[in-house]
Amino acid sequence: MDVPAAEPVPTLHVPLEPARRRQLADAAETYAVRERLEPPLTADELAAHARCVGAVLAARDDELPFVAVLLNNMLWSEVIAGVPFERRLLLLPQCLARPEVCRADRDGLGLLCVQCGACAIGTLQAEADRLGYVTLVAEGTTVVSKLLMSGKVDAVIGVGCMESLRRIFPVMNTHAIPGQGIPLLADGCVRTTVDVVWALELIRSRKAEAKDGVTDLDAVAAVIRQWFEPEALAALMGGPATEAQRVGQAWMVTGGKRWRPLLTAAVFEAAGGEVGRIRPAAVAVECFHKASLIHDDIEDGDVERYGEPTVHAQVGVPAAINAGDYLIGEGYRLLASAAFDGSVRAEMLLAAANGHRELCLGQGEELAFCRRPVPVAESEVLRIYAQKTSAAFEVAVQVGAAAAGVDAETRAQLSAFSQAVGTAYQIQDDIEDFRSVRGRAADLLAMRPTLFLAAACTCEHPAVRRALNAVWEGDAAGRERLIDAIAEAGLHTRVELLYAHYKHETERVLSGIPHSGLKRLLRRIMARMLS
Repeated sequence: MDVPAAEPVPTLHVPLEPARRRQLADAAETYAVRERLEPPLTADELAAHARCVGAVLAARDDELPFVAVLLNNMLWSEVIAGVPFERRLLLLPQCLARPEVCRADRDGLGLLCVQCGACAIGTLQAEADRLGYVTLVAEGTTVVSKLLMSGKVDAVIGVGCMESLRRIFPVMNTHAIPGQGIPLLADGCVRTTVDVVWALELIRSRKAEAKDGVTDLDAVAAVIRQWFEPEALAALMGGPATEAQRVGQAWMVTGGKRWRPLLTAAVFEAAGGEVGRIRPAAVAVECFHKASLIHDDIEDGDVERYGEPTVHAQVGVPAAINAGDYLIGEGYRLLASAAFDGSVRAEMLLAAANGHRELCLGQGEELAFCRRPVPVAESEVLRIYAQKTSAAFEVAVQVGAAAAGVDAETRAQLSAFSQAVGTAYQIQDDIEDFRSVRGRAADLLAMRPTLFLAAACTCEHPAVRRALNAVWEGDAAGRERLIDAIAEAGLHTRVELLYAHYKHETERVLSGIPHSGLKRLLRRIMARMLS
């Protein structure tokens, strides 16, 4: 008996009829406007919205990826139209070439089109070159990722099959680079075609450049580095005429990634402010952070930070405490005298005070645990993280938002973002500490509350149980054995799962921020912080 041949799986994901494509595009635009969608959206969010659009038009399942592309294109259309042509990348697929007649050479980057007219590549590249685009005829995401990371590209228009567009989307989303996709009308890399009229329309789209809240993080970071030069700090904080000023200001210029002042300045600029105006407030935020590090190192008994002796190791505990107190006072002075209305200054001061209070509460819980280590739950550790790390990020974000006059709804979302990203950042630090060779699992050796310890407390692995029992009985060597047992039991998997959860939570919260510029900014900062 003959078995019927299985029907081939269809590879077409784009309607061939222009009228159908237009119908889906109109429906996507109507839906996006009605739902007030703000870019960037994740792939999952686009897919969910595409299903809603498809339900209205009874779209087939294989049309929904195309609808998602249409939604994405519509959301970015105004932003990309405002990007100068010379700051855009046009990405074309090699499979558009007709191999039987193509005379183009290929190098390490891709195809070098001679614009012979045998395929659409020459037409599209010639127009893009005329306008000033960076054009690449290549497959794969590696070279594109490098271009996006270089900071030389502010928008991408990509032509490709649905699969290639799917692969490049996360790369653009990671860097919060706006992009539009033009799917090929046929998949399979053989005899592919593209809607040239549609592609040219997107390529030529241009309007007067508008401020949309896009912040050049590298440029802001460079400005902030200048703010923390000794002379610049002295001009703002007063010449280092006393011992407290000399110690405090020397510590301010030492080490650190400056995430917090970067957040303050970038949020302020993305929301419409001129970055120079926020300088005193951004420096104040760093004053609070640096003061907390001085006090934290004393309380934890640490003698090294940034690869150098800690402040109290250099000048003694009393002088270090005093320098930390000086920086706290200086931070509040800078906020109180910032060049904003009184109500705005009051909001910034309240944000700083709330963060200061939360930090002390979290540190107090950690110190109480260190005095008498006992079994600890994940929820307790996460609460300490929220108080010690997330609160500091929230101060940074809220000070910038308050100064820029951001509305209450957006500020609530920014608070949720700070909580999620701060927790993820601290979990990342836990993972790095546990894996480090130098100072191997220092937090566990010091018996500070960490997620690794919390995971051990609920683990039934025999080696973990034996090591924990020794720890609770005061056996210092048991801490070393506990580190080995945690690794043997694979408890890092649980901690990494929590890290992934809070990264996802950060992305989820970002999706609800009703401000495209802030969303893009915070996504870029998140990508750098949670690397």
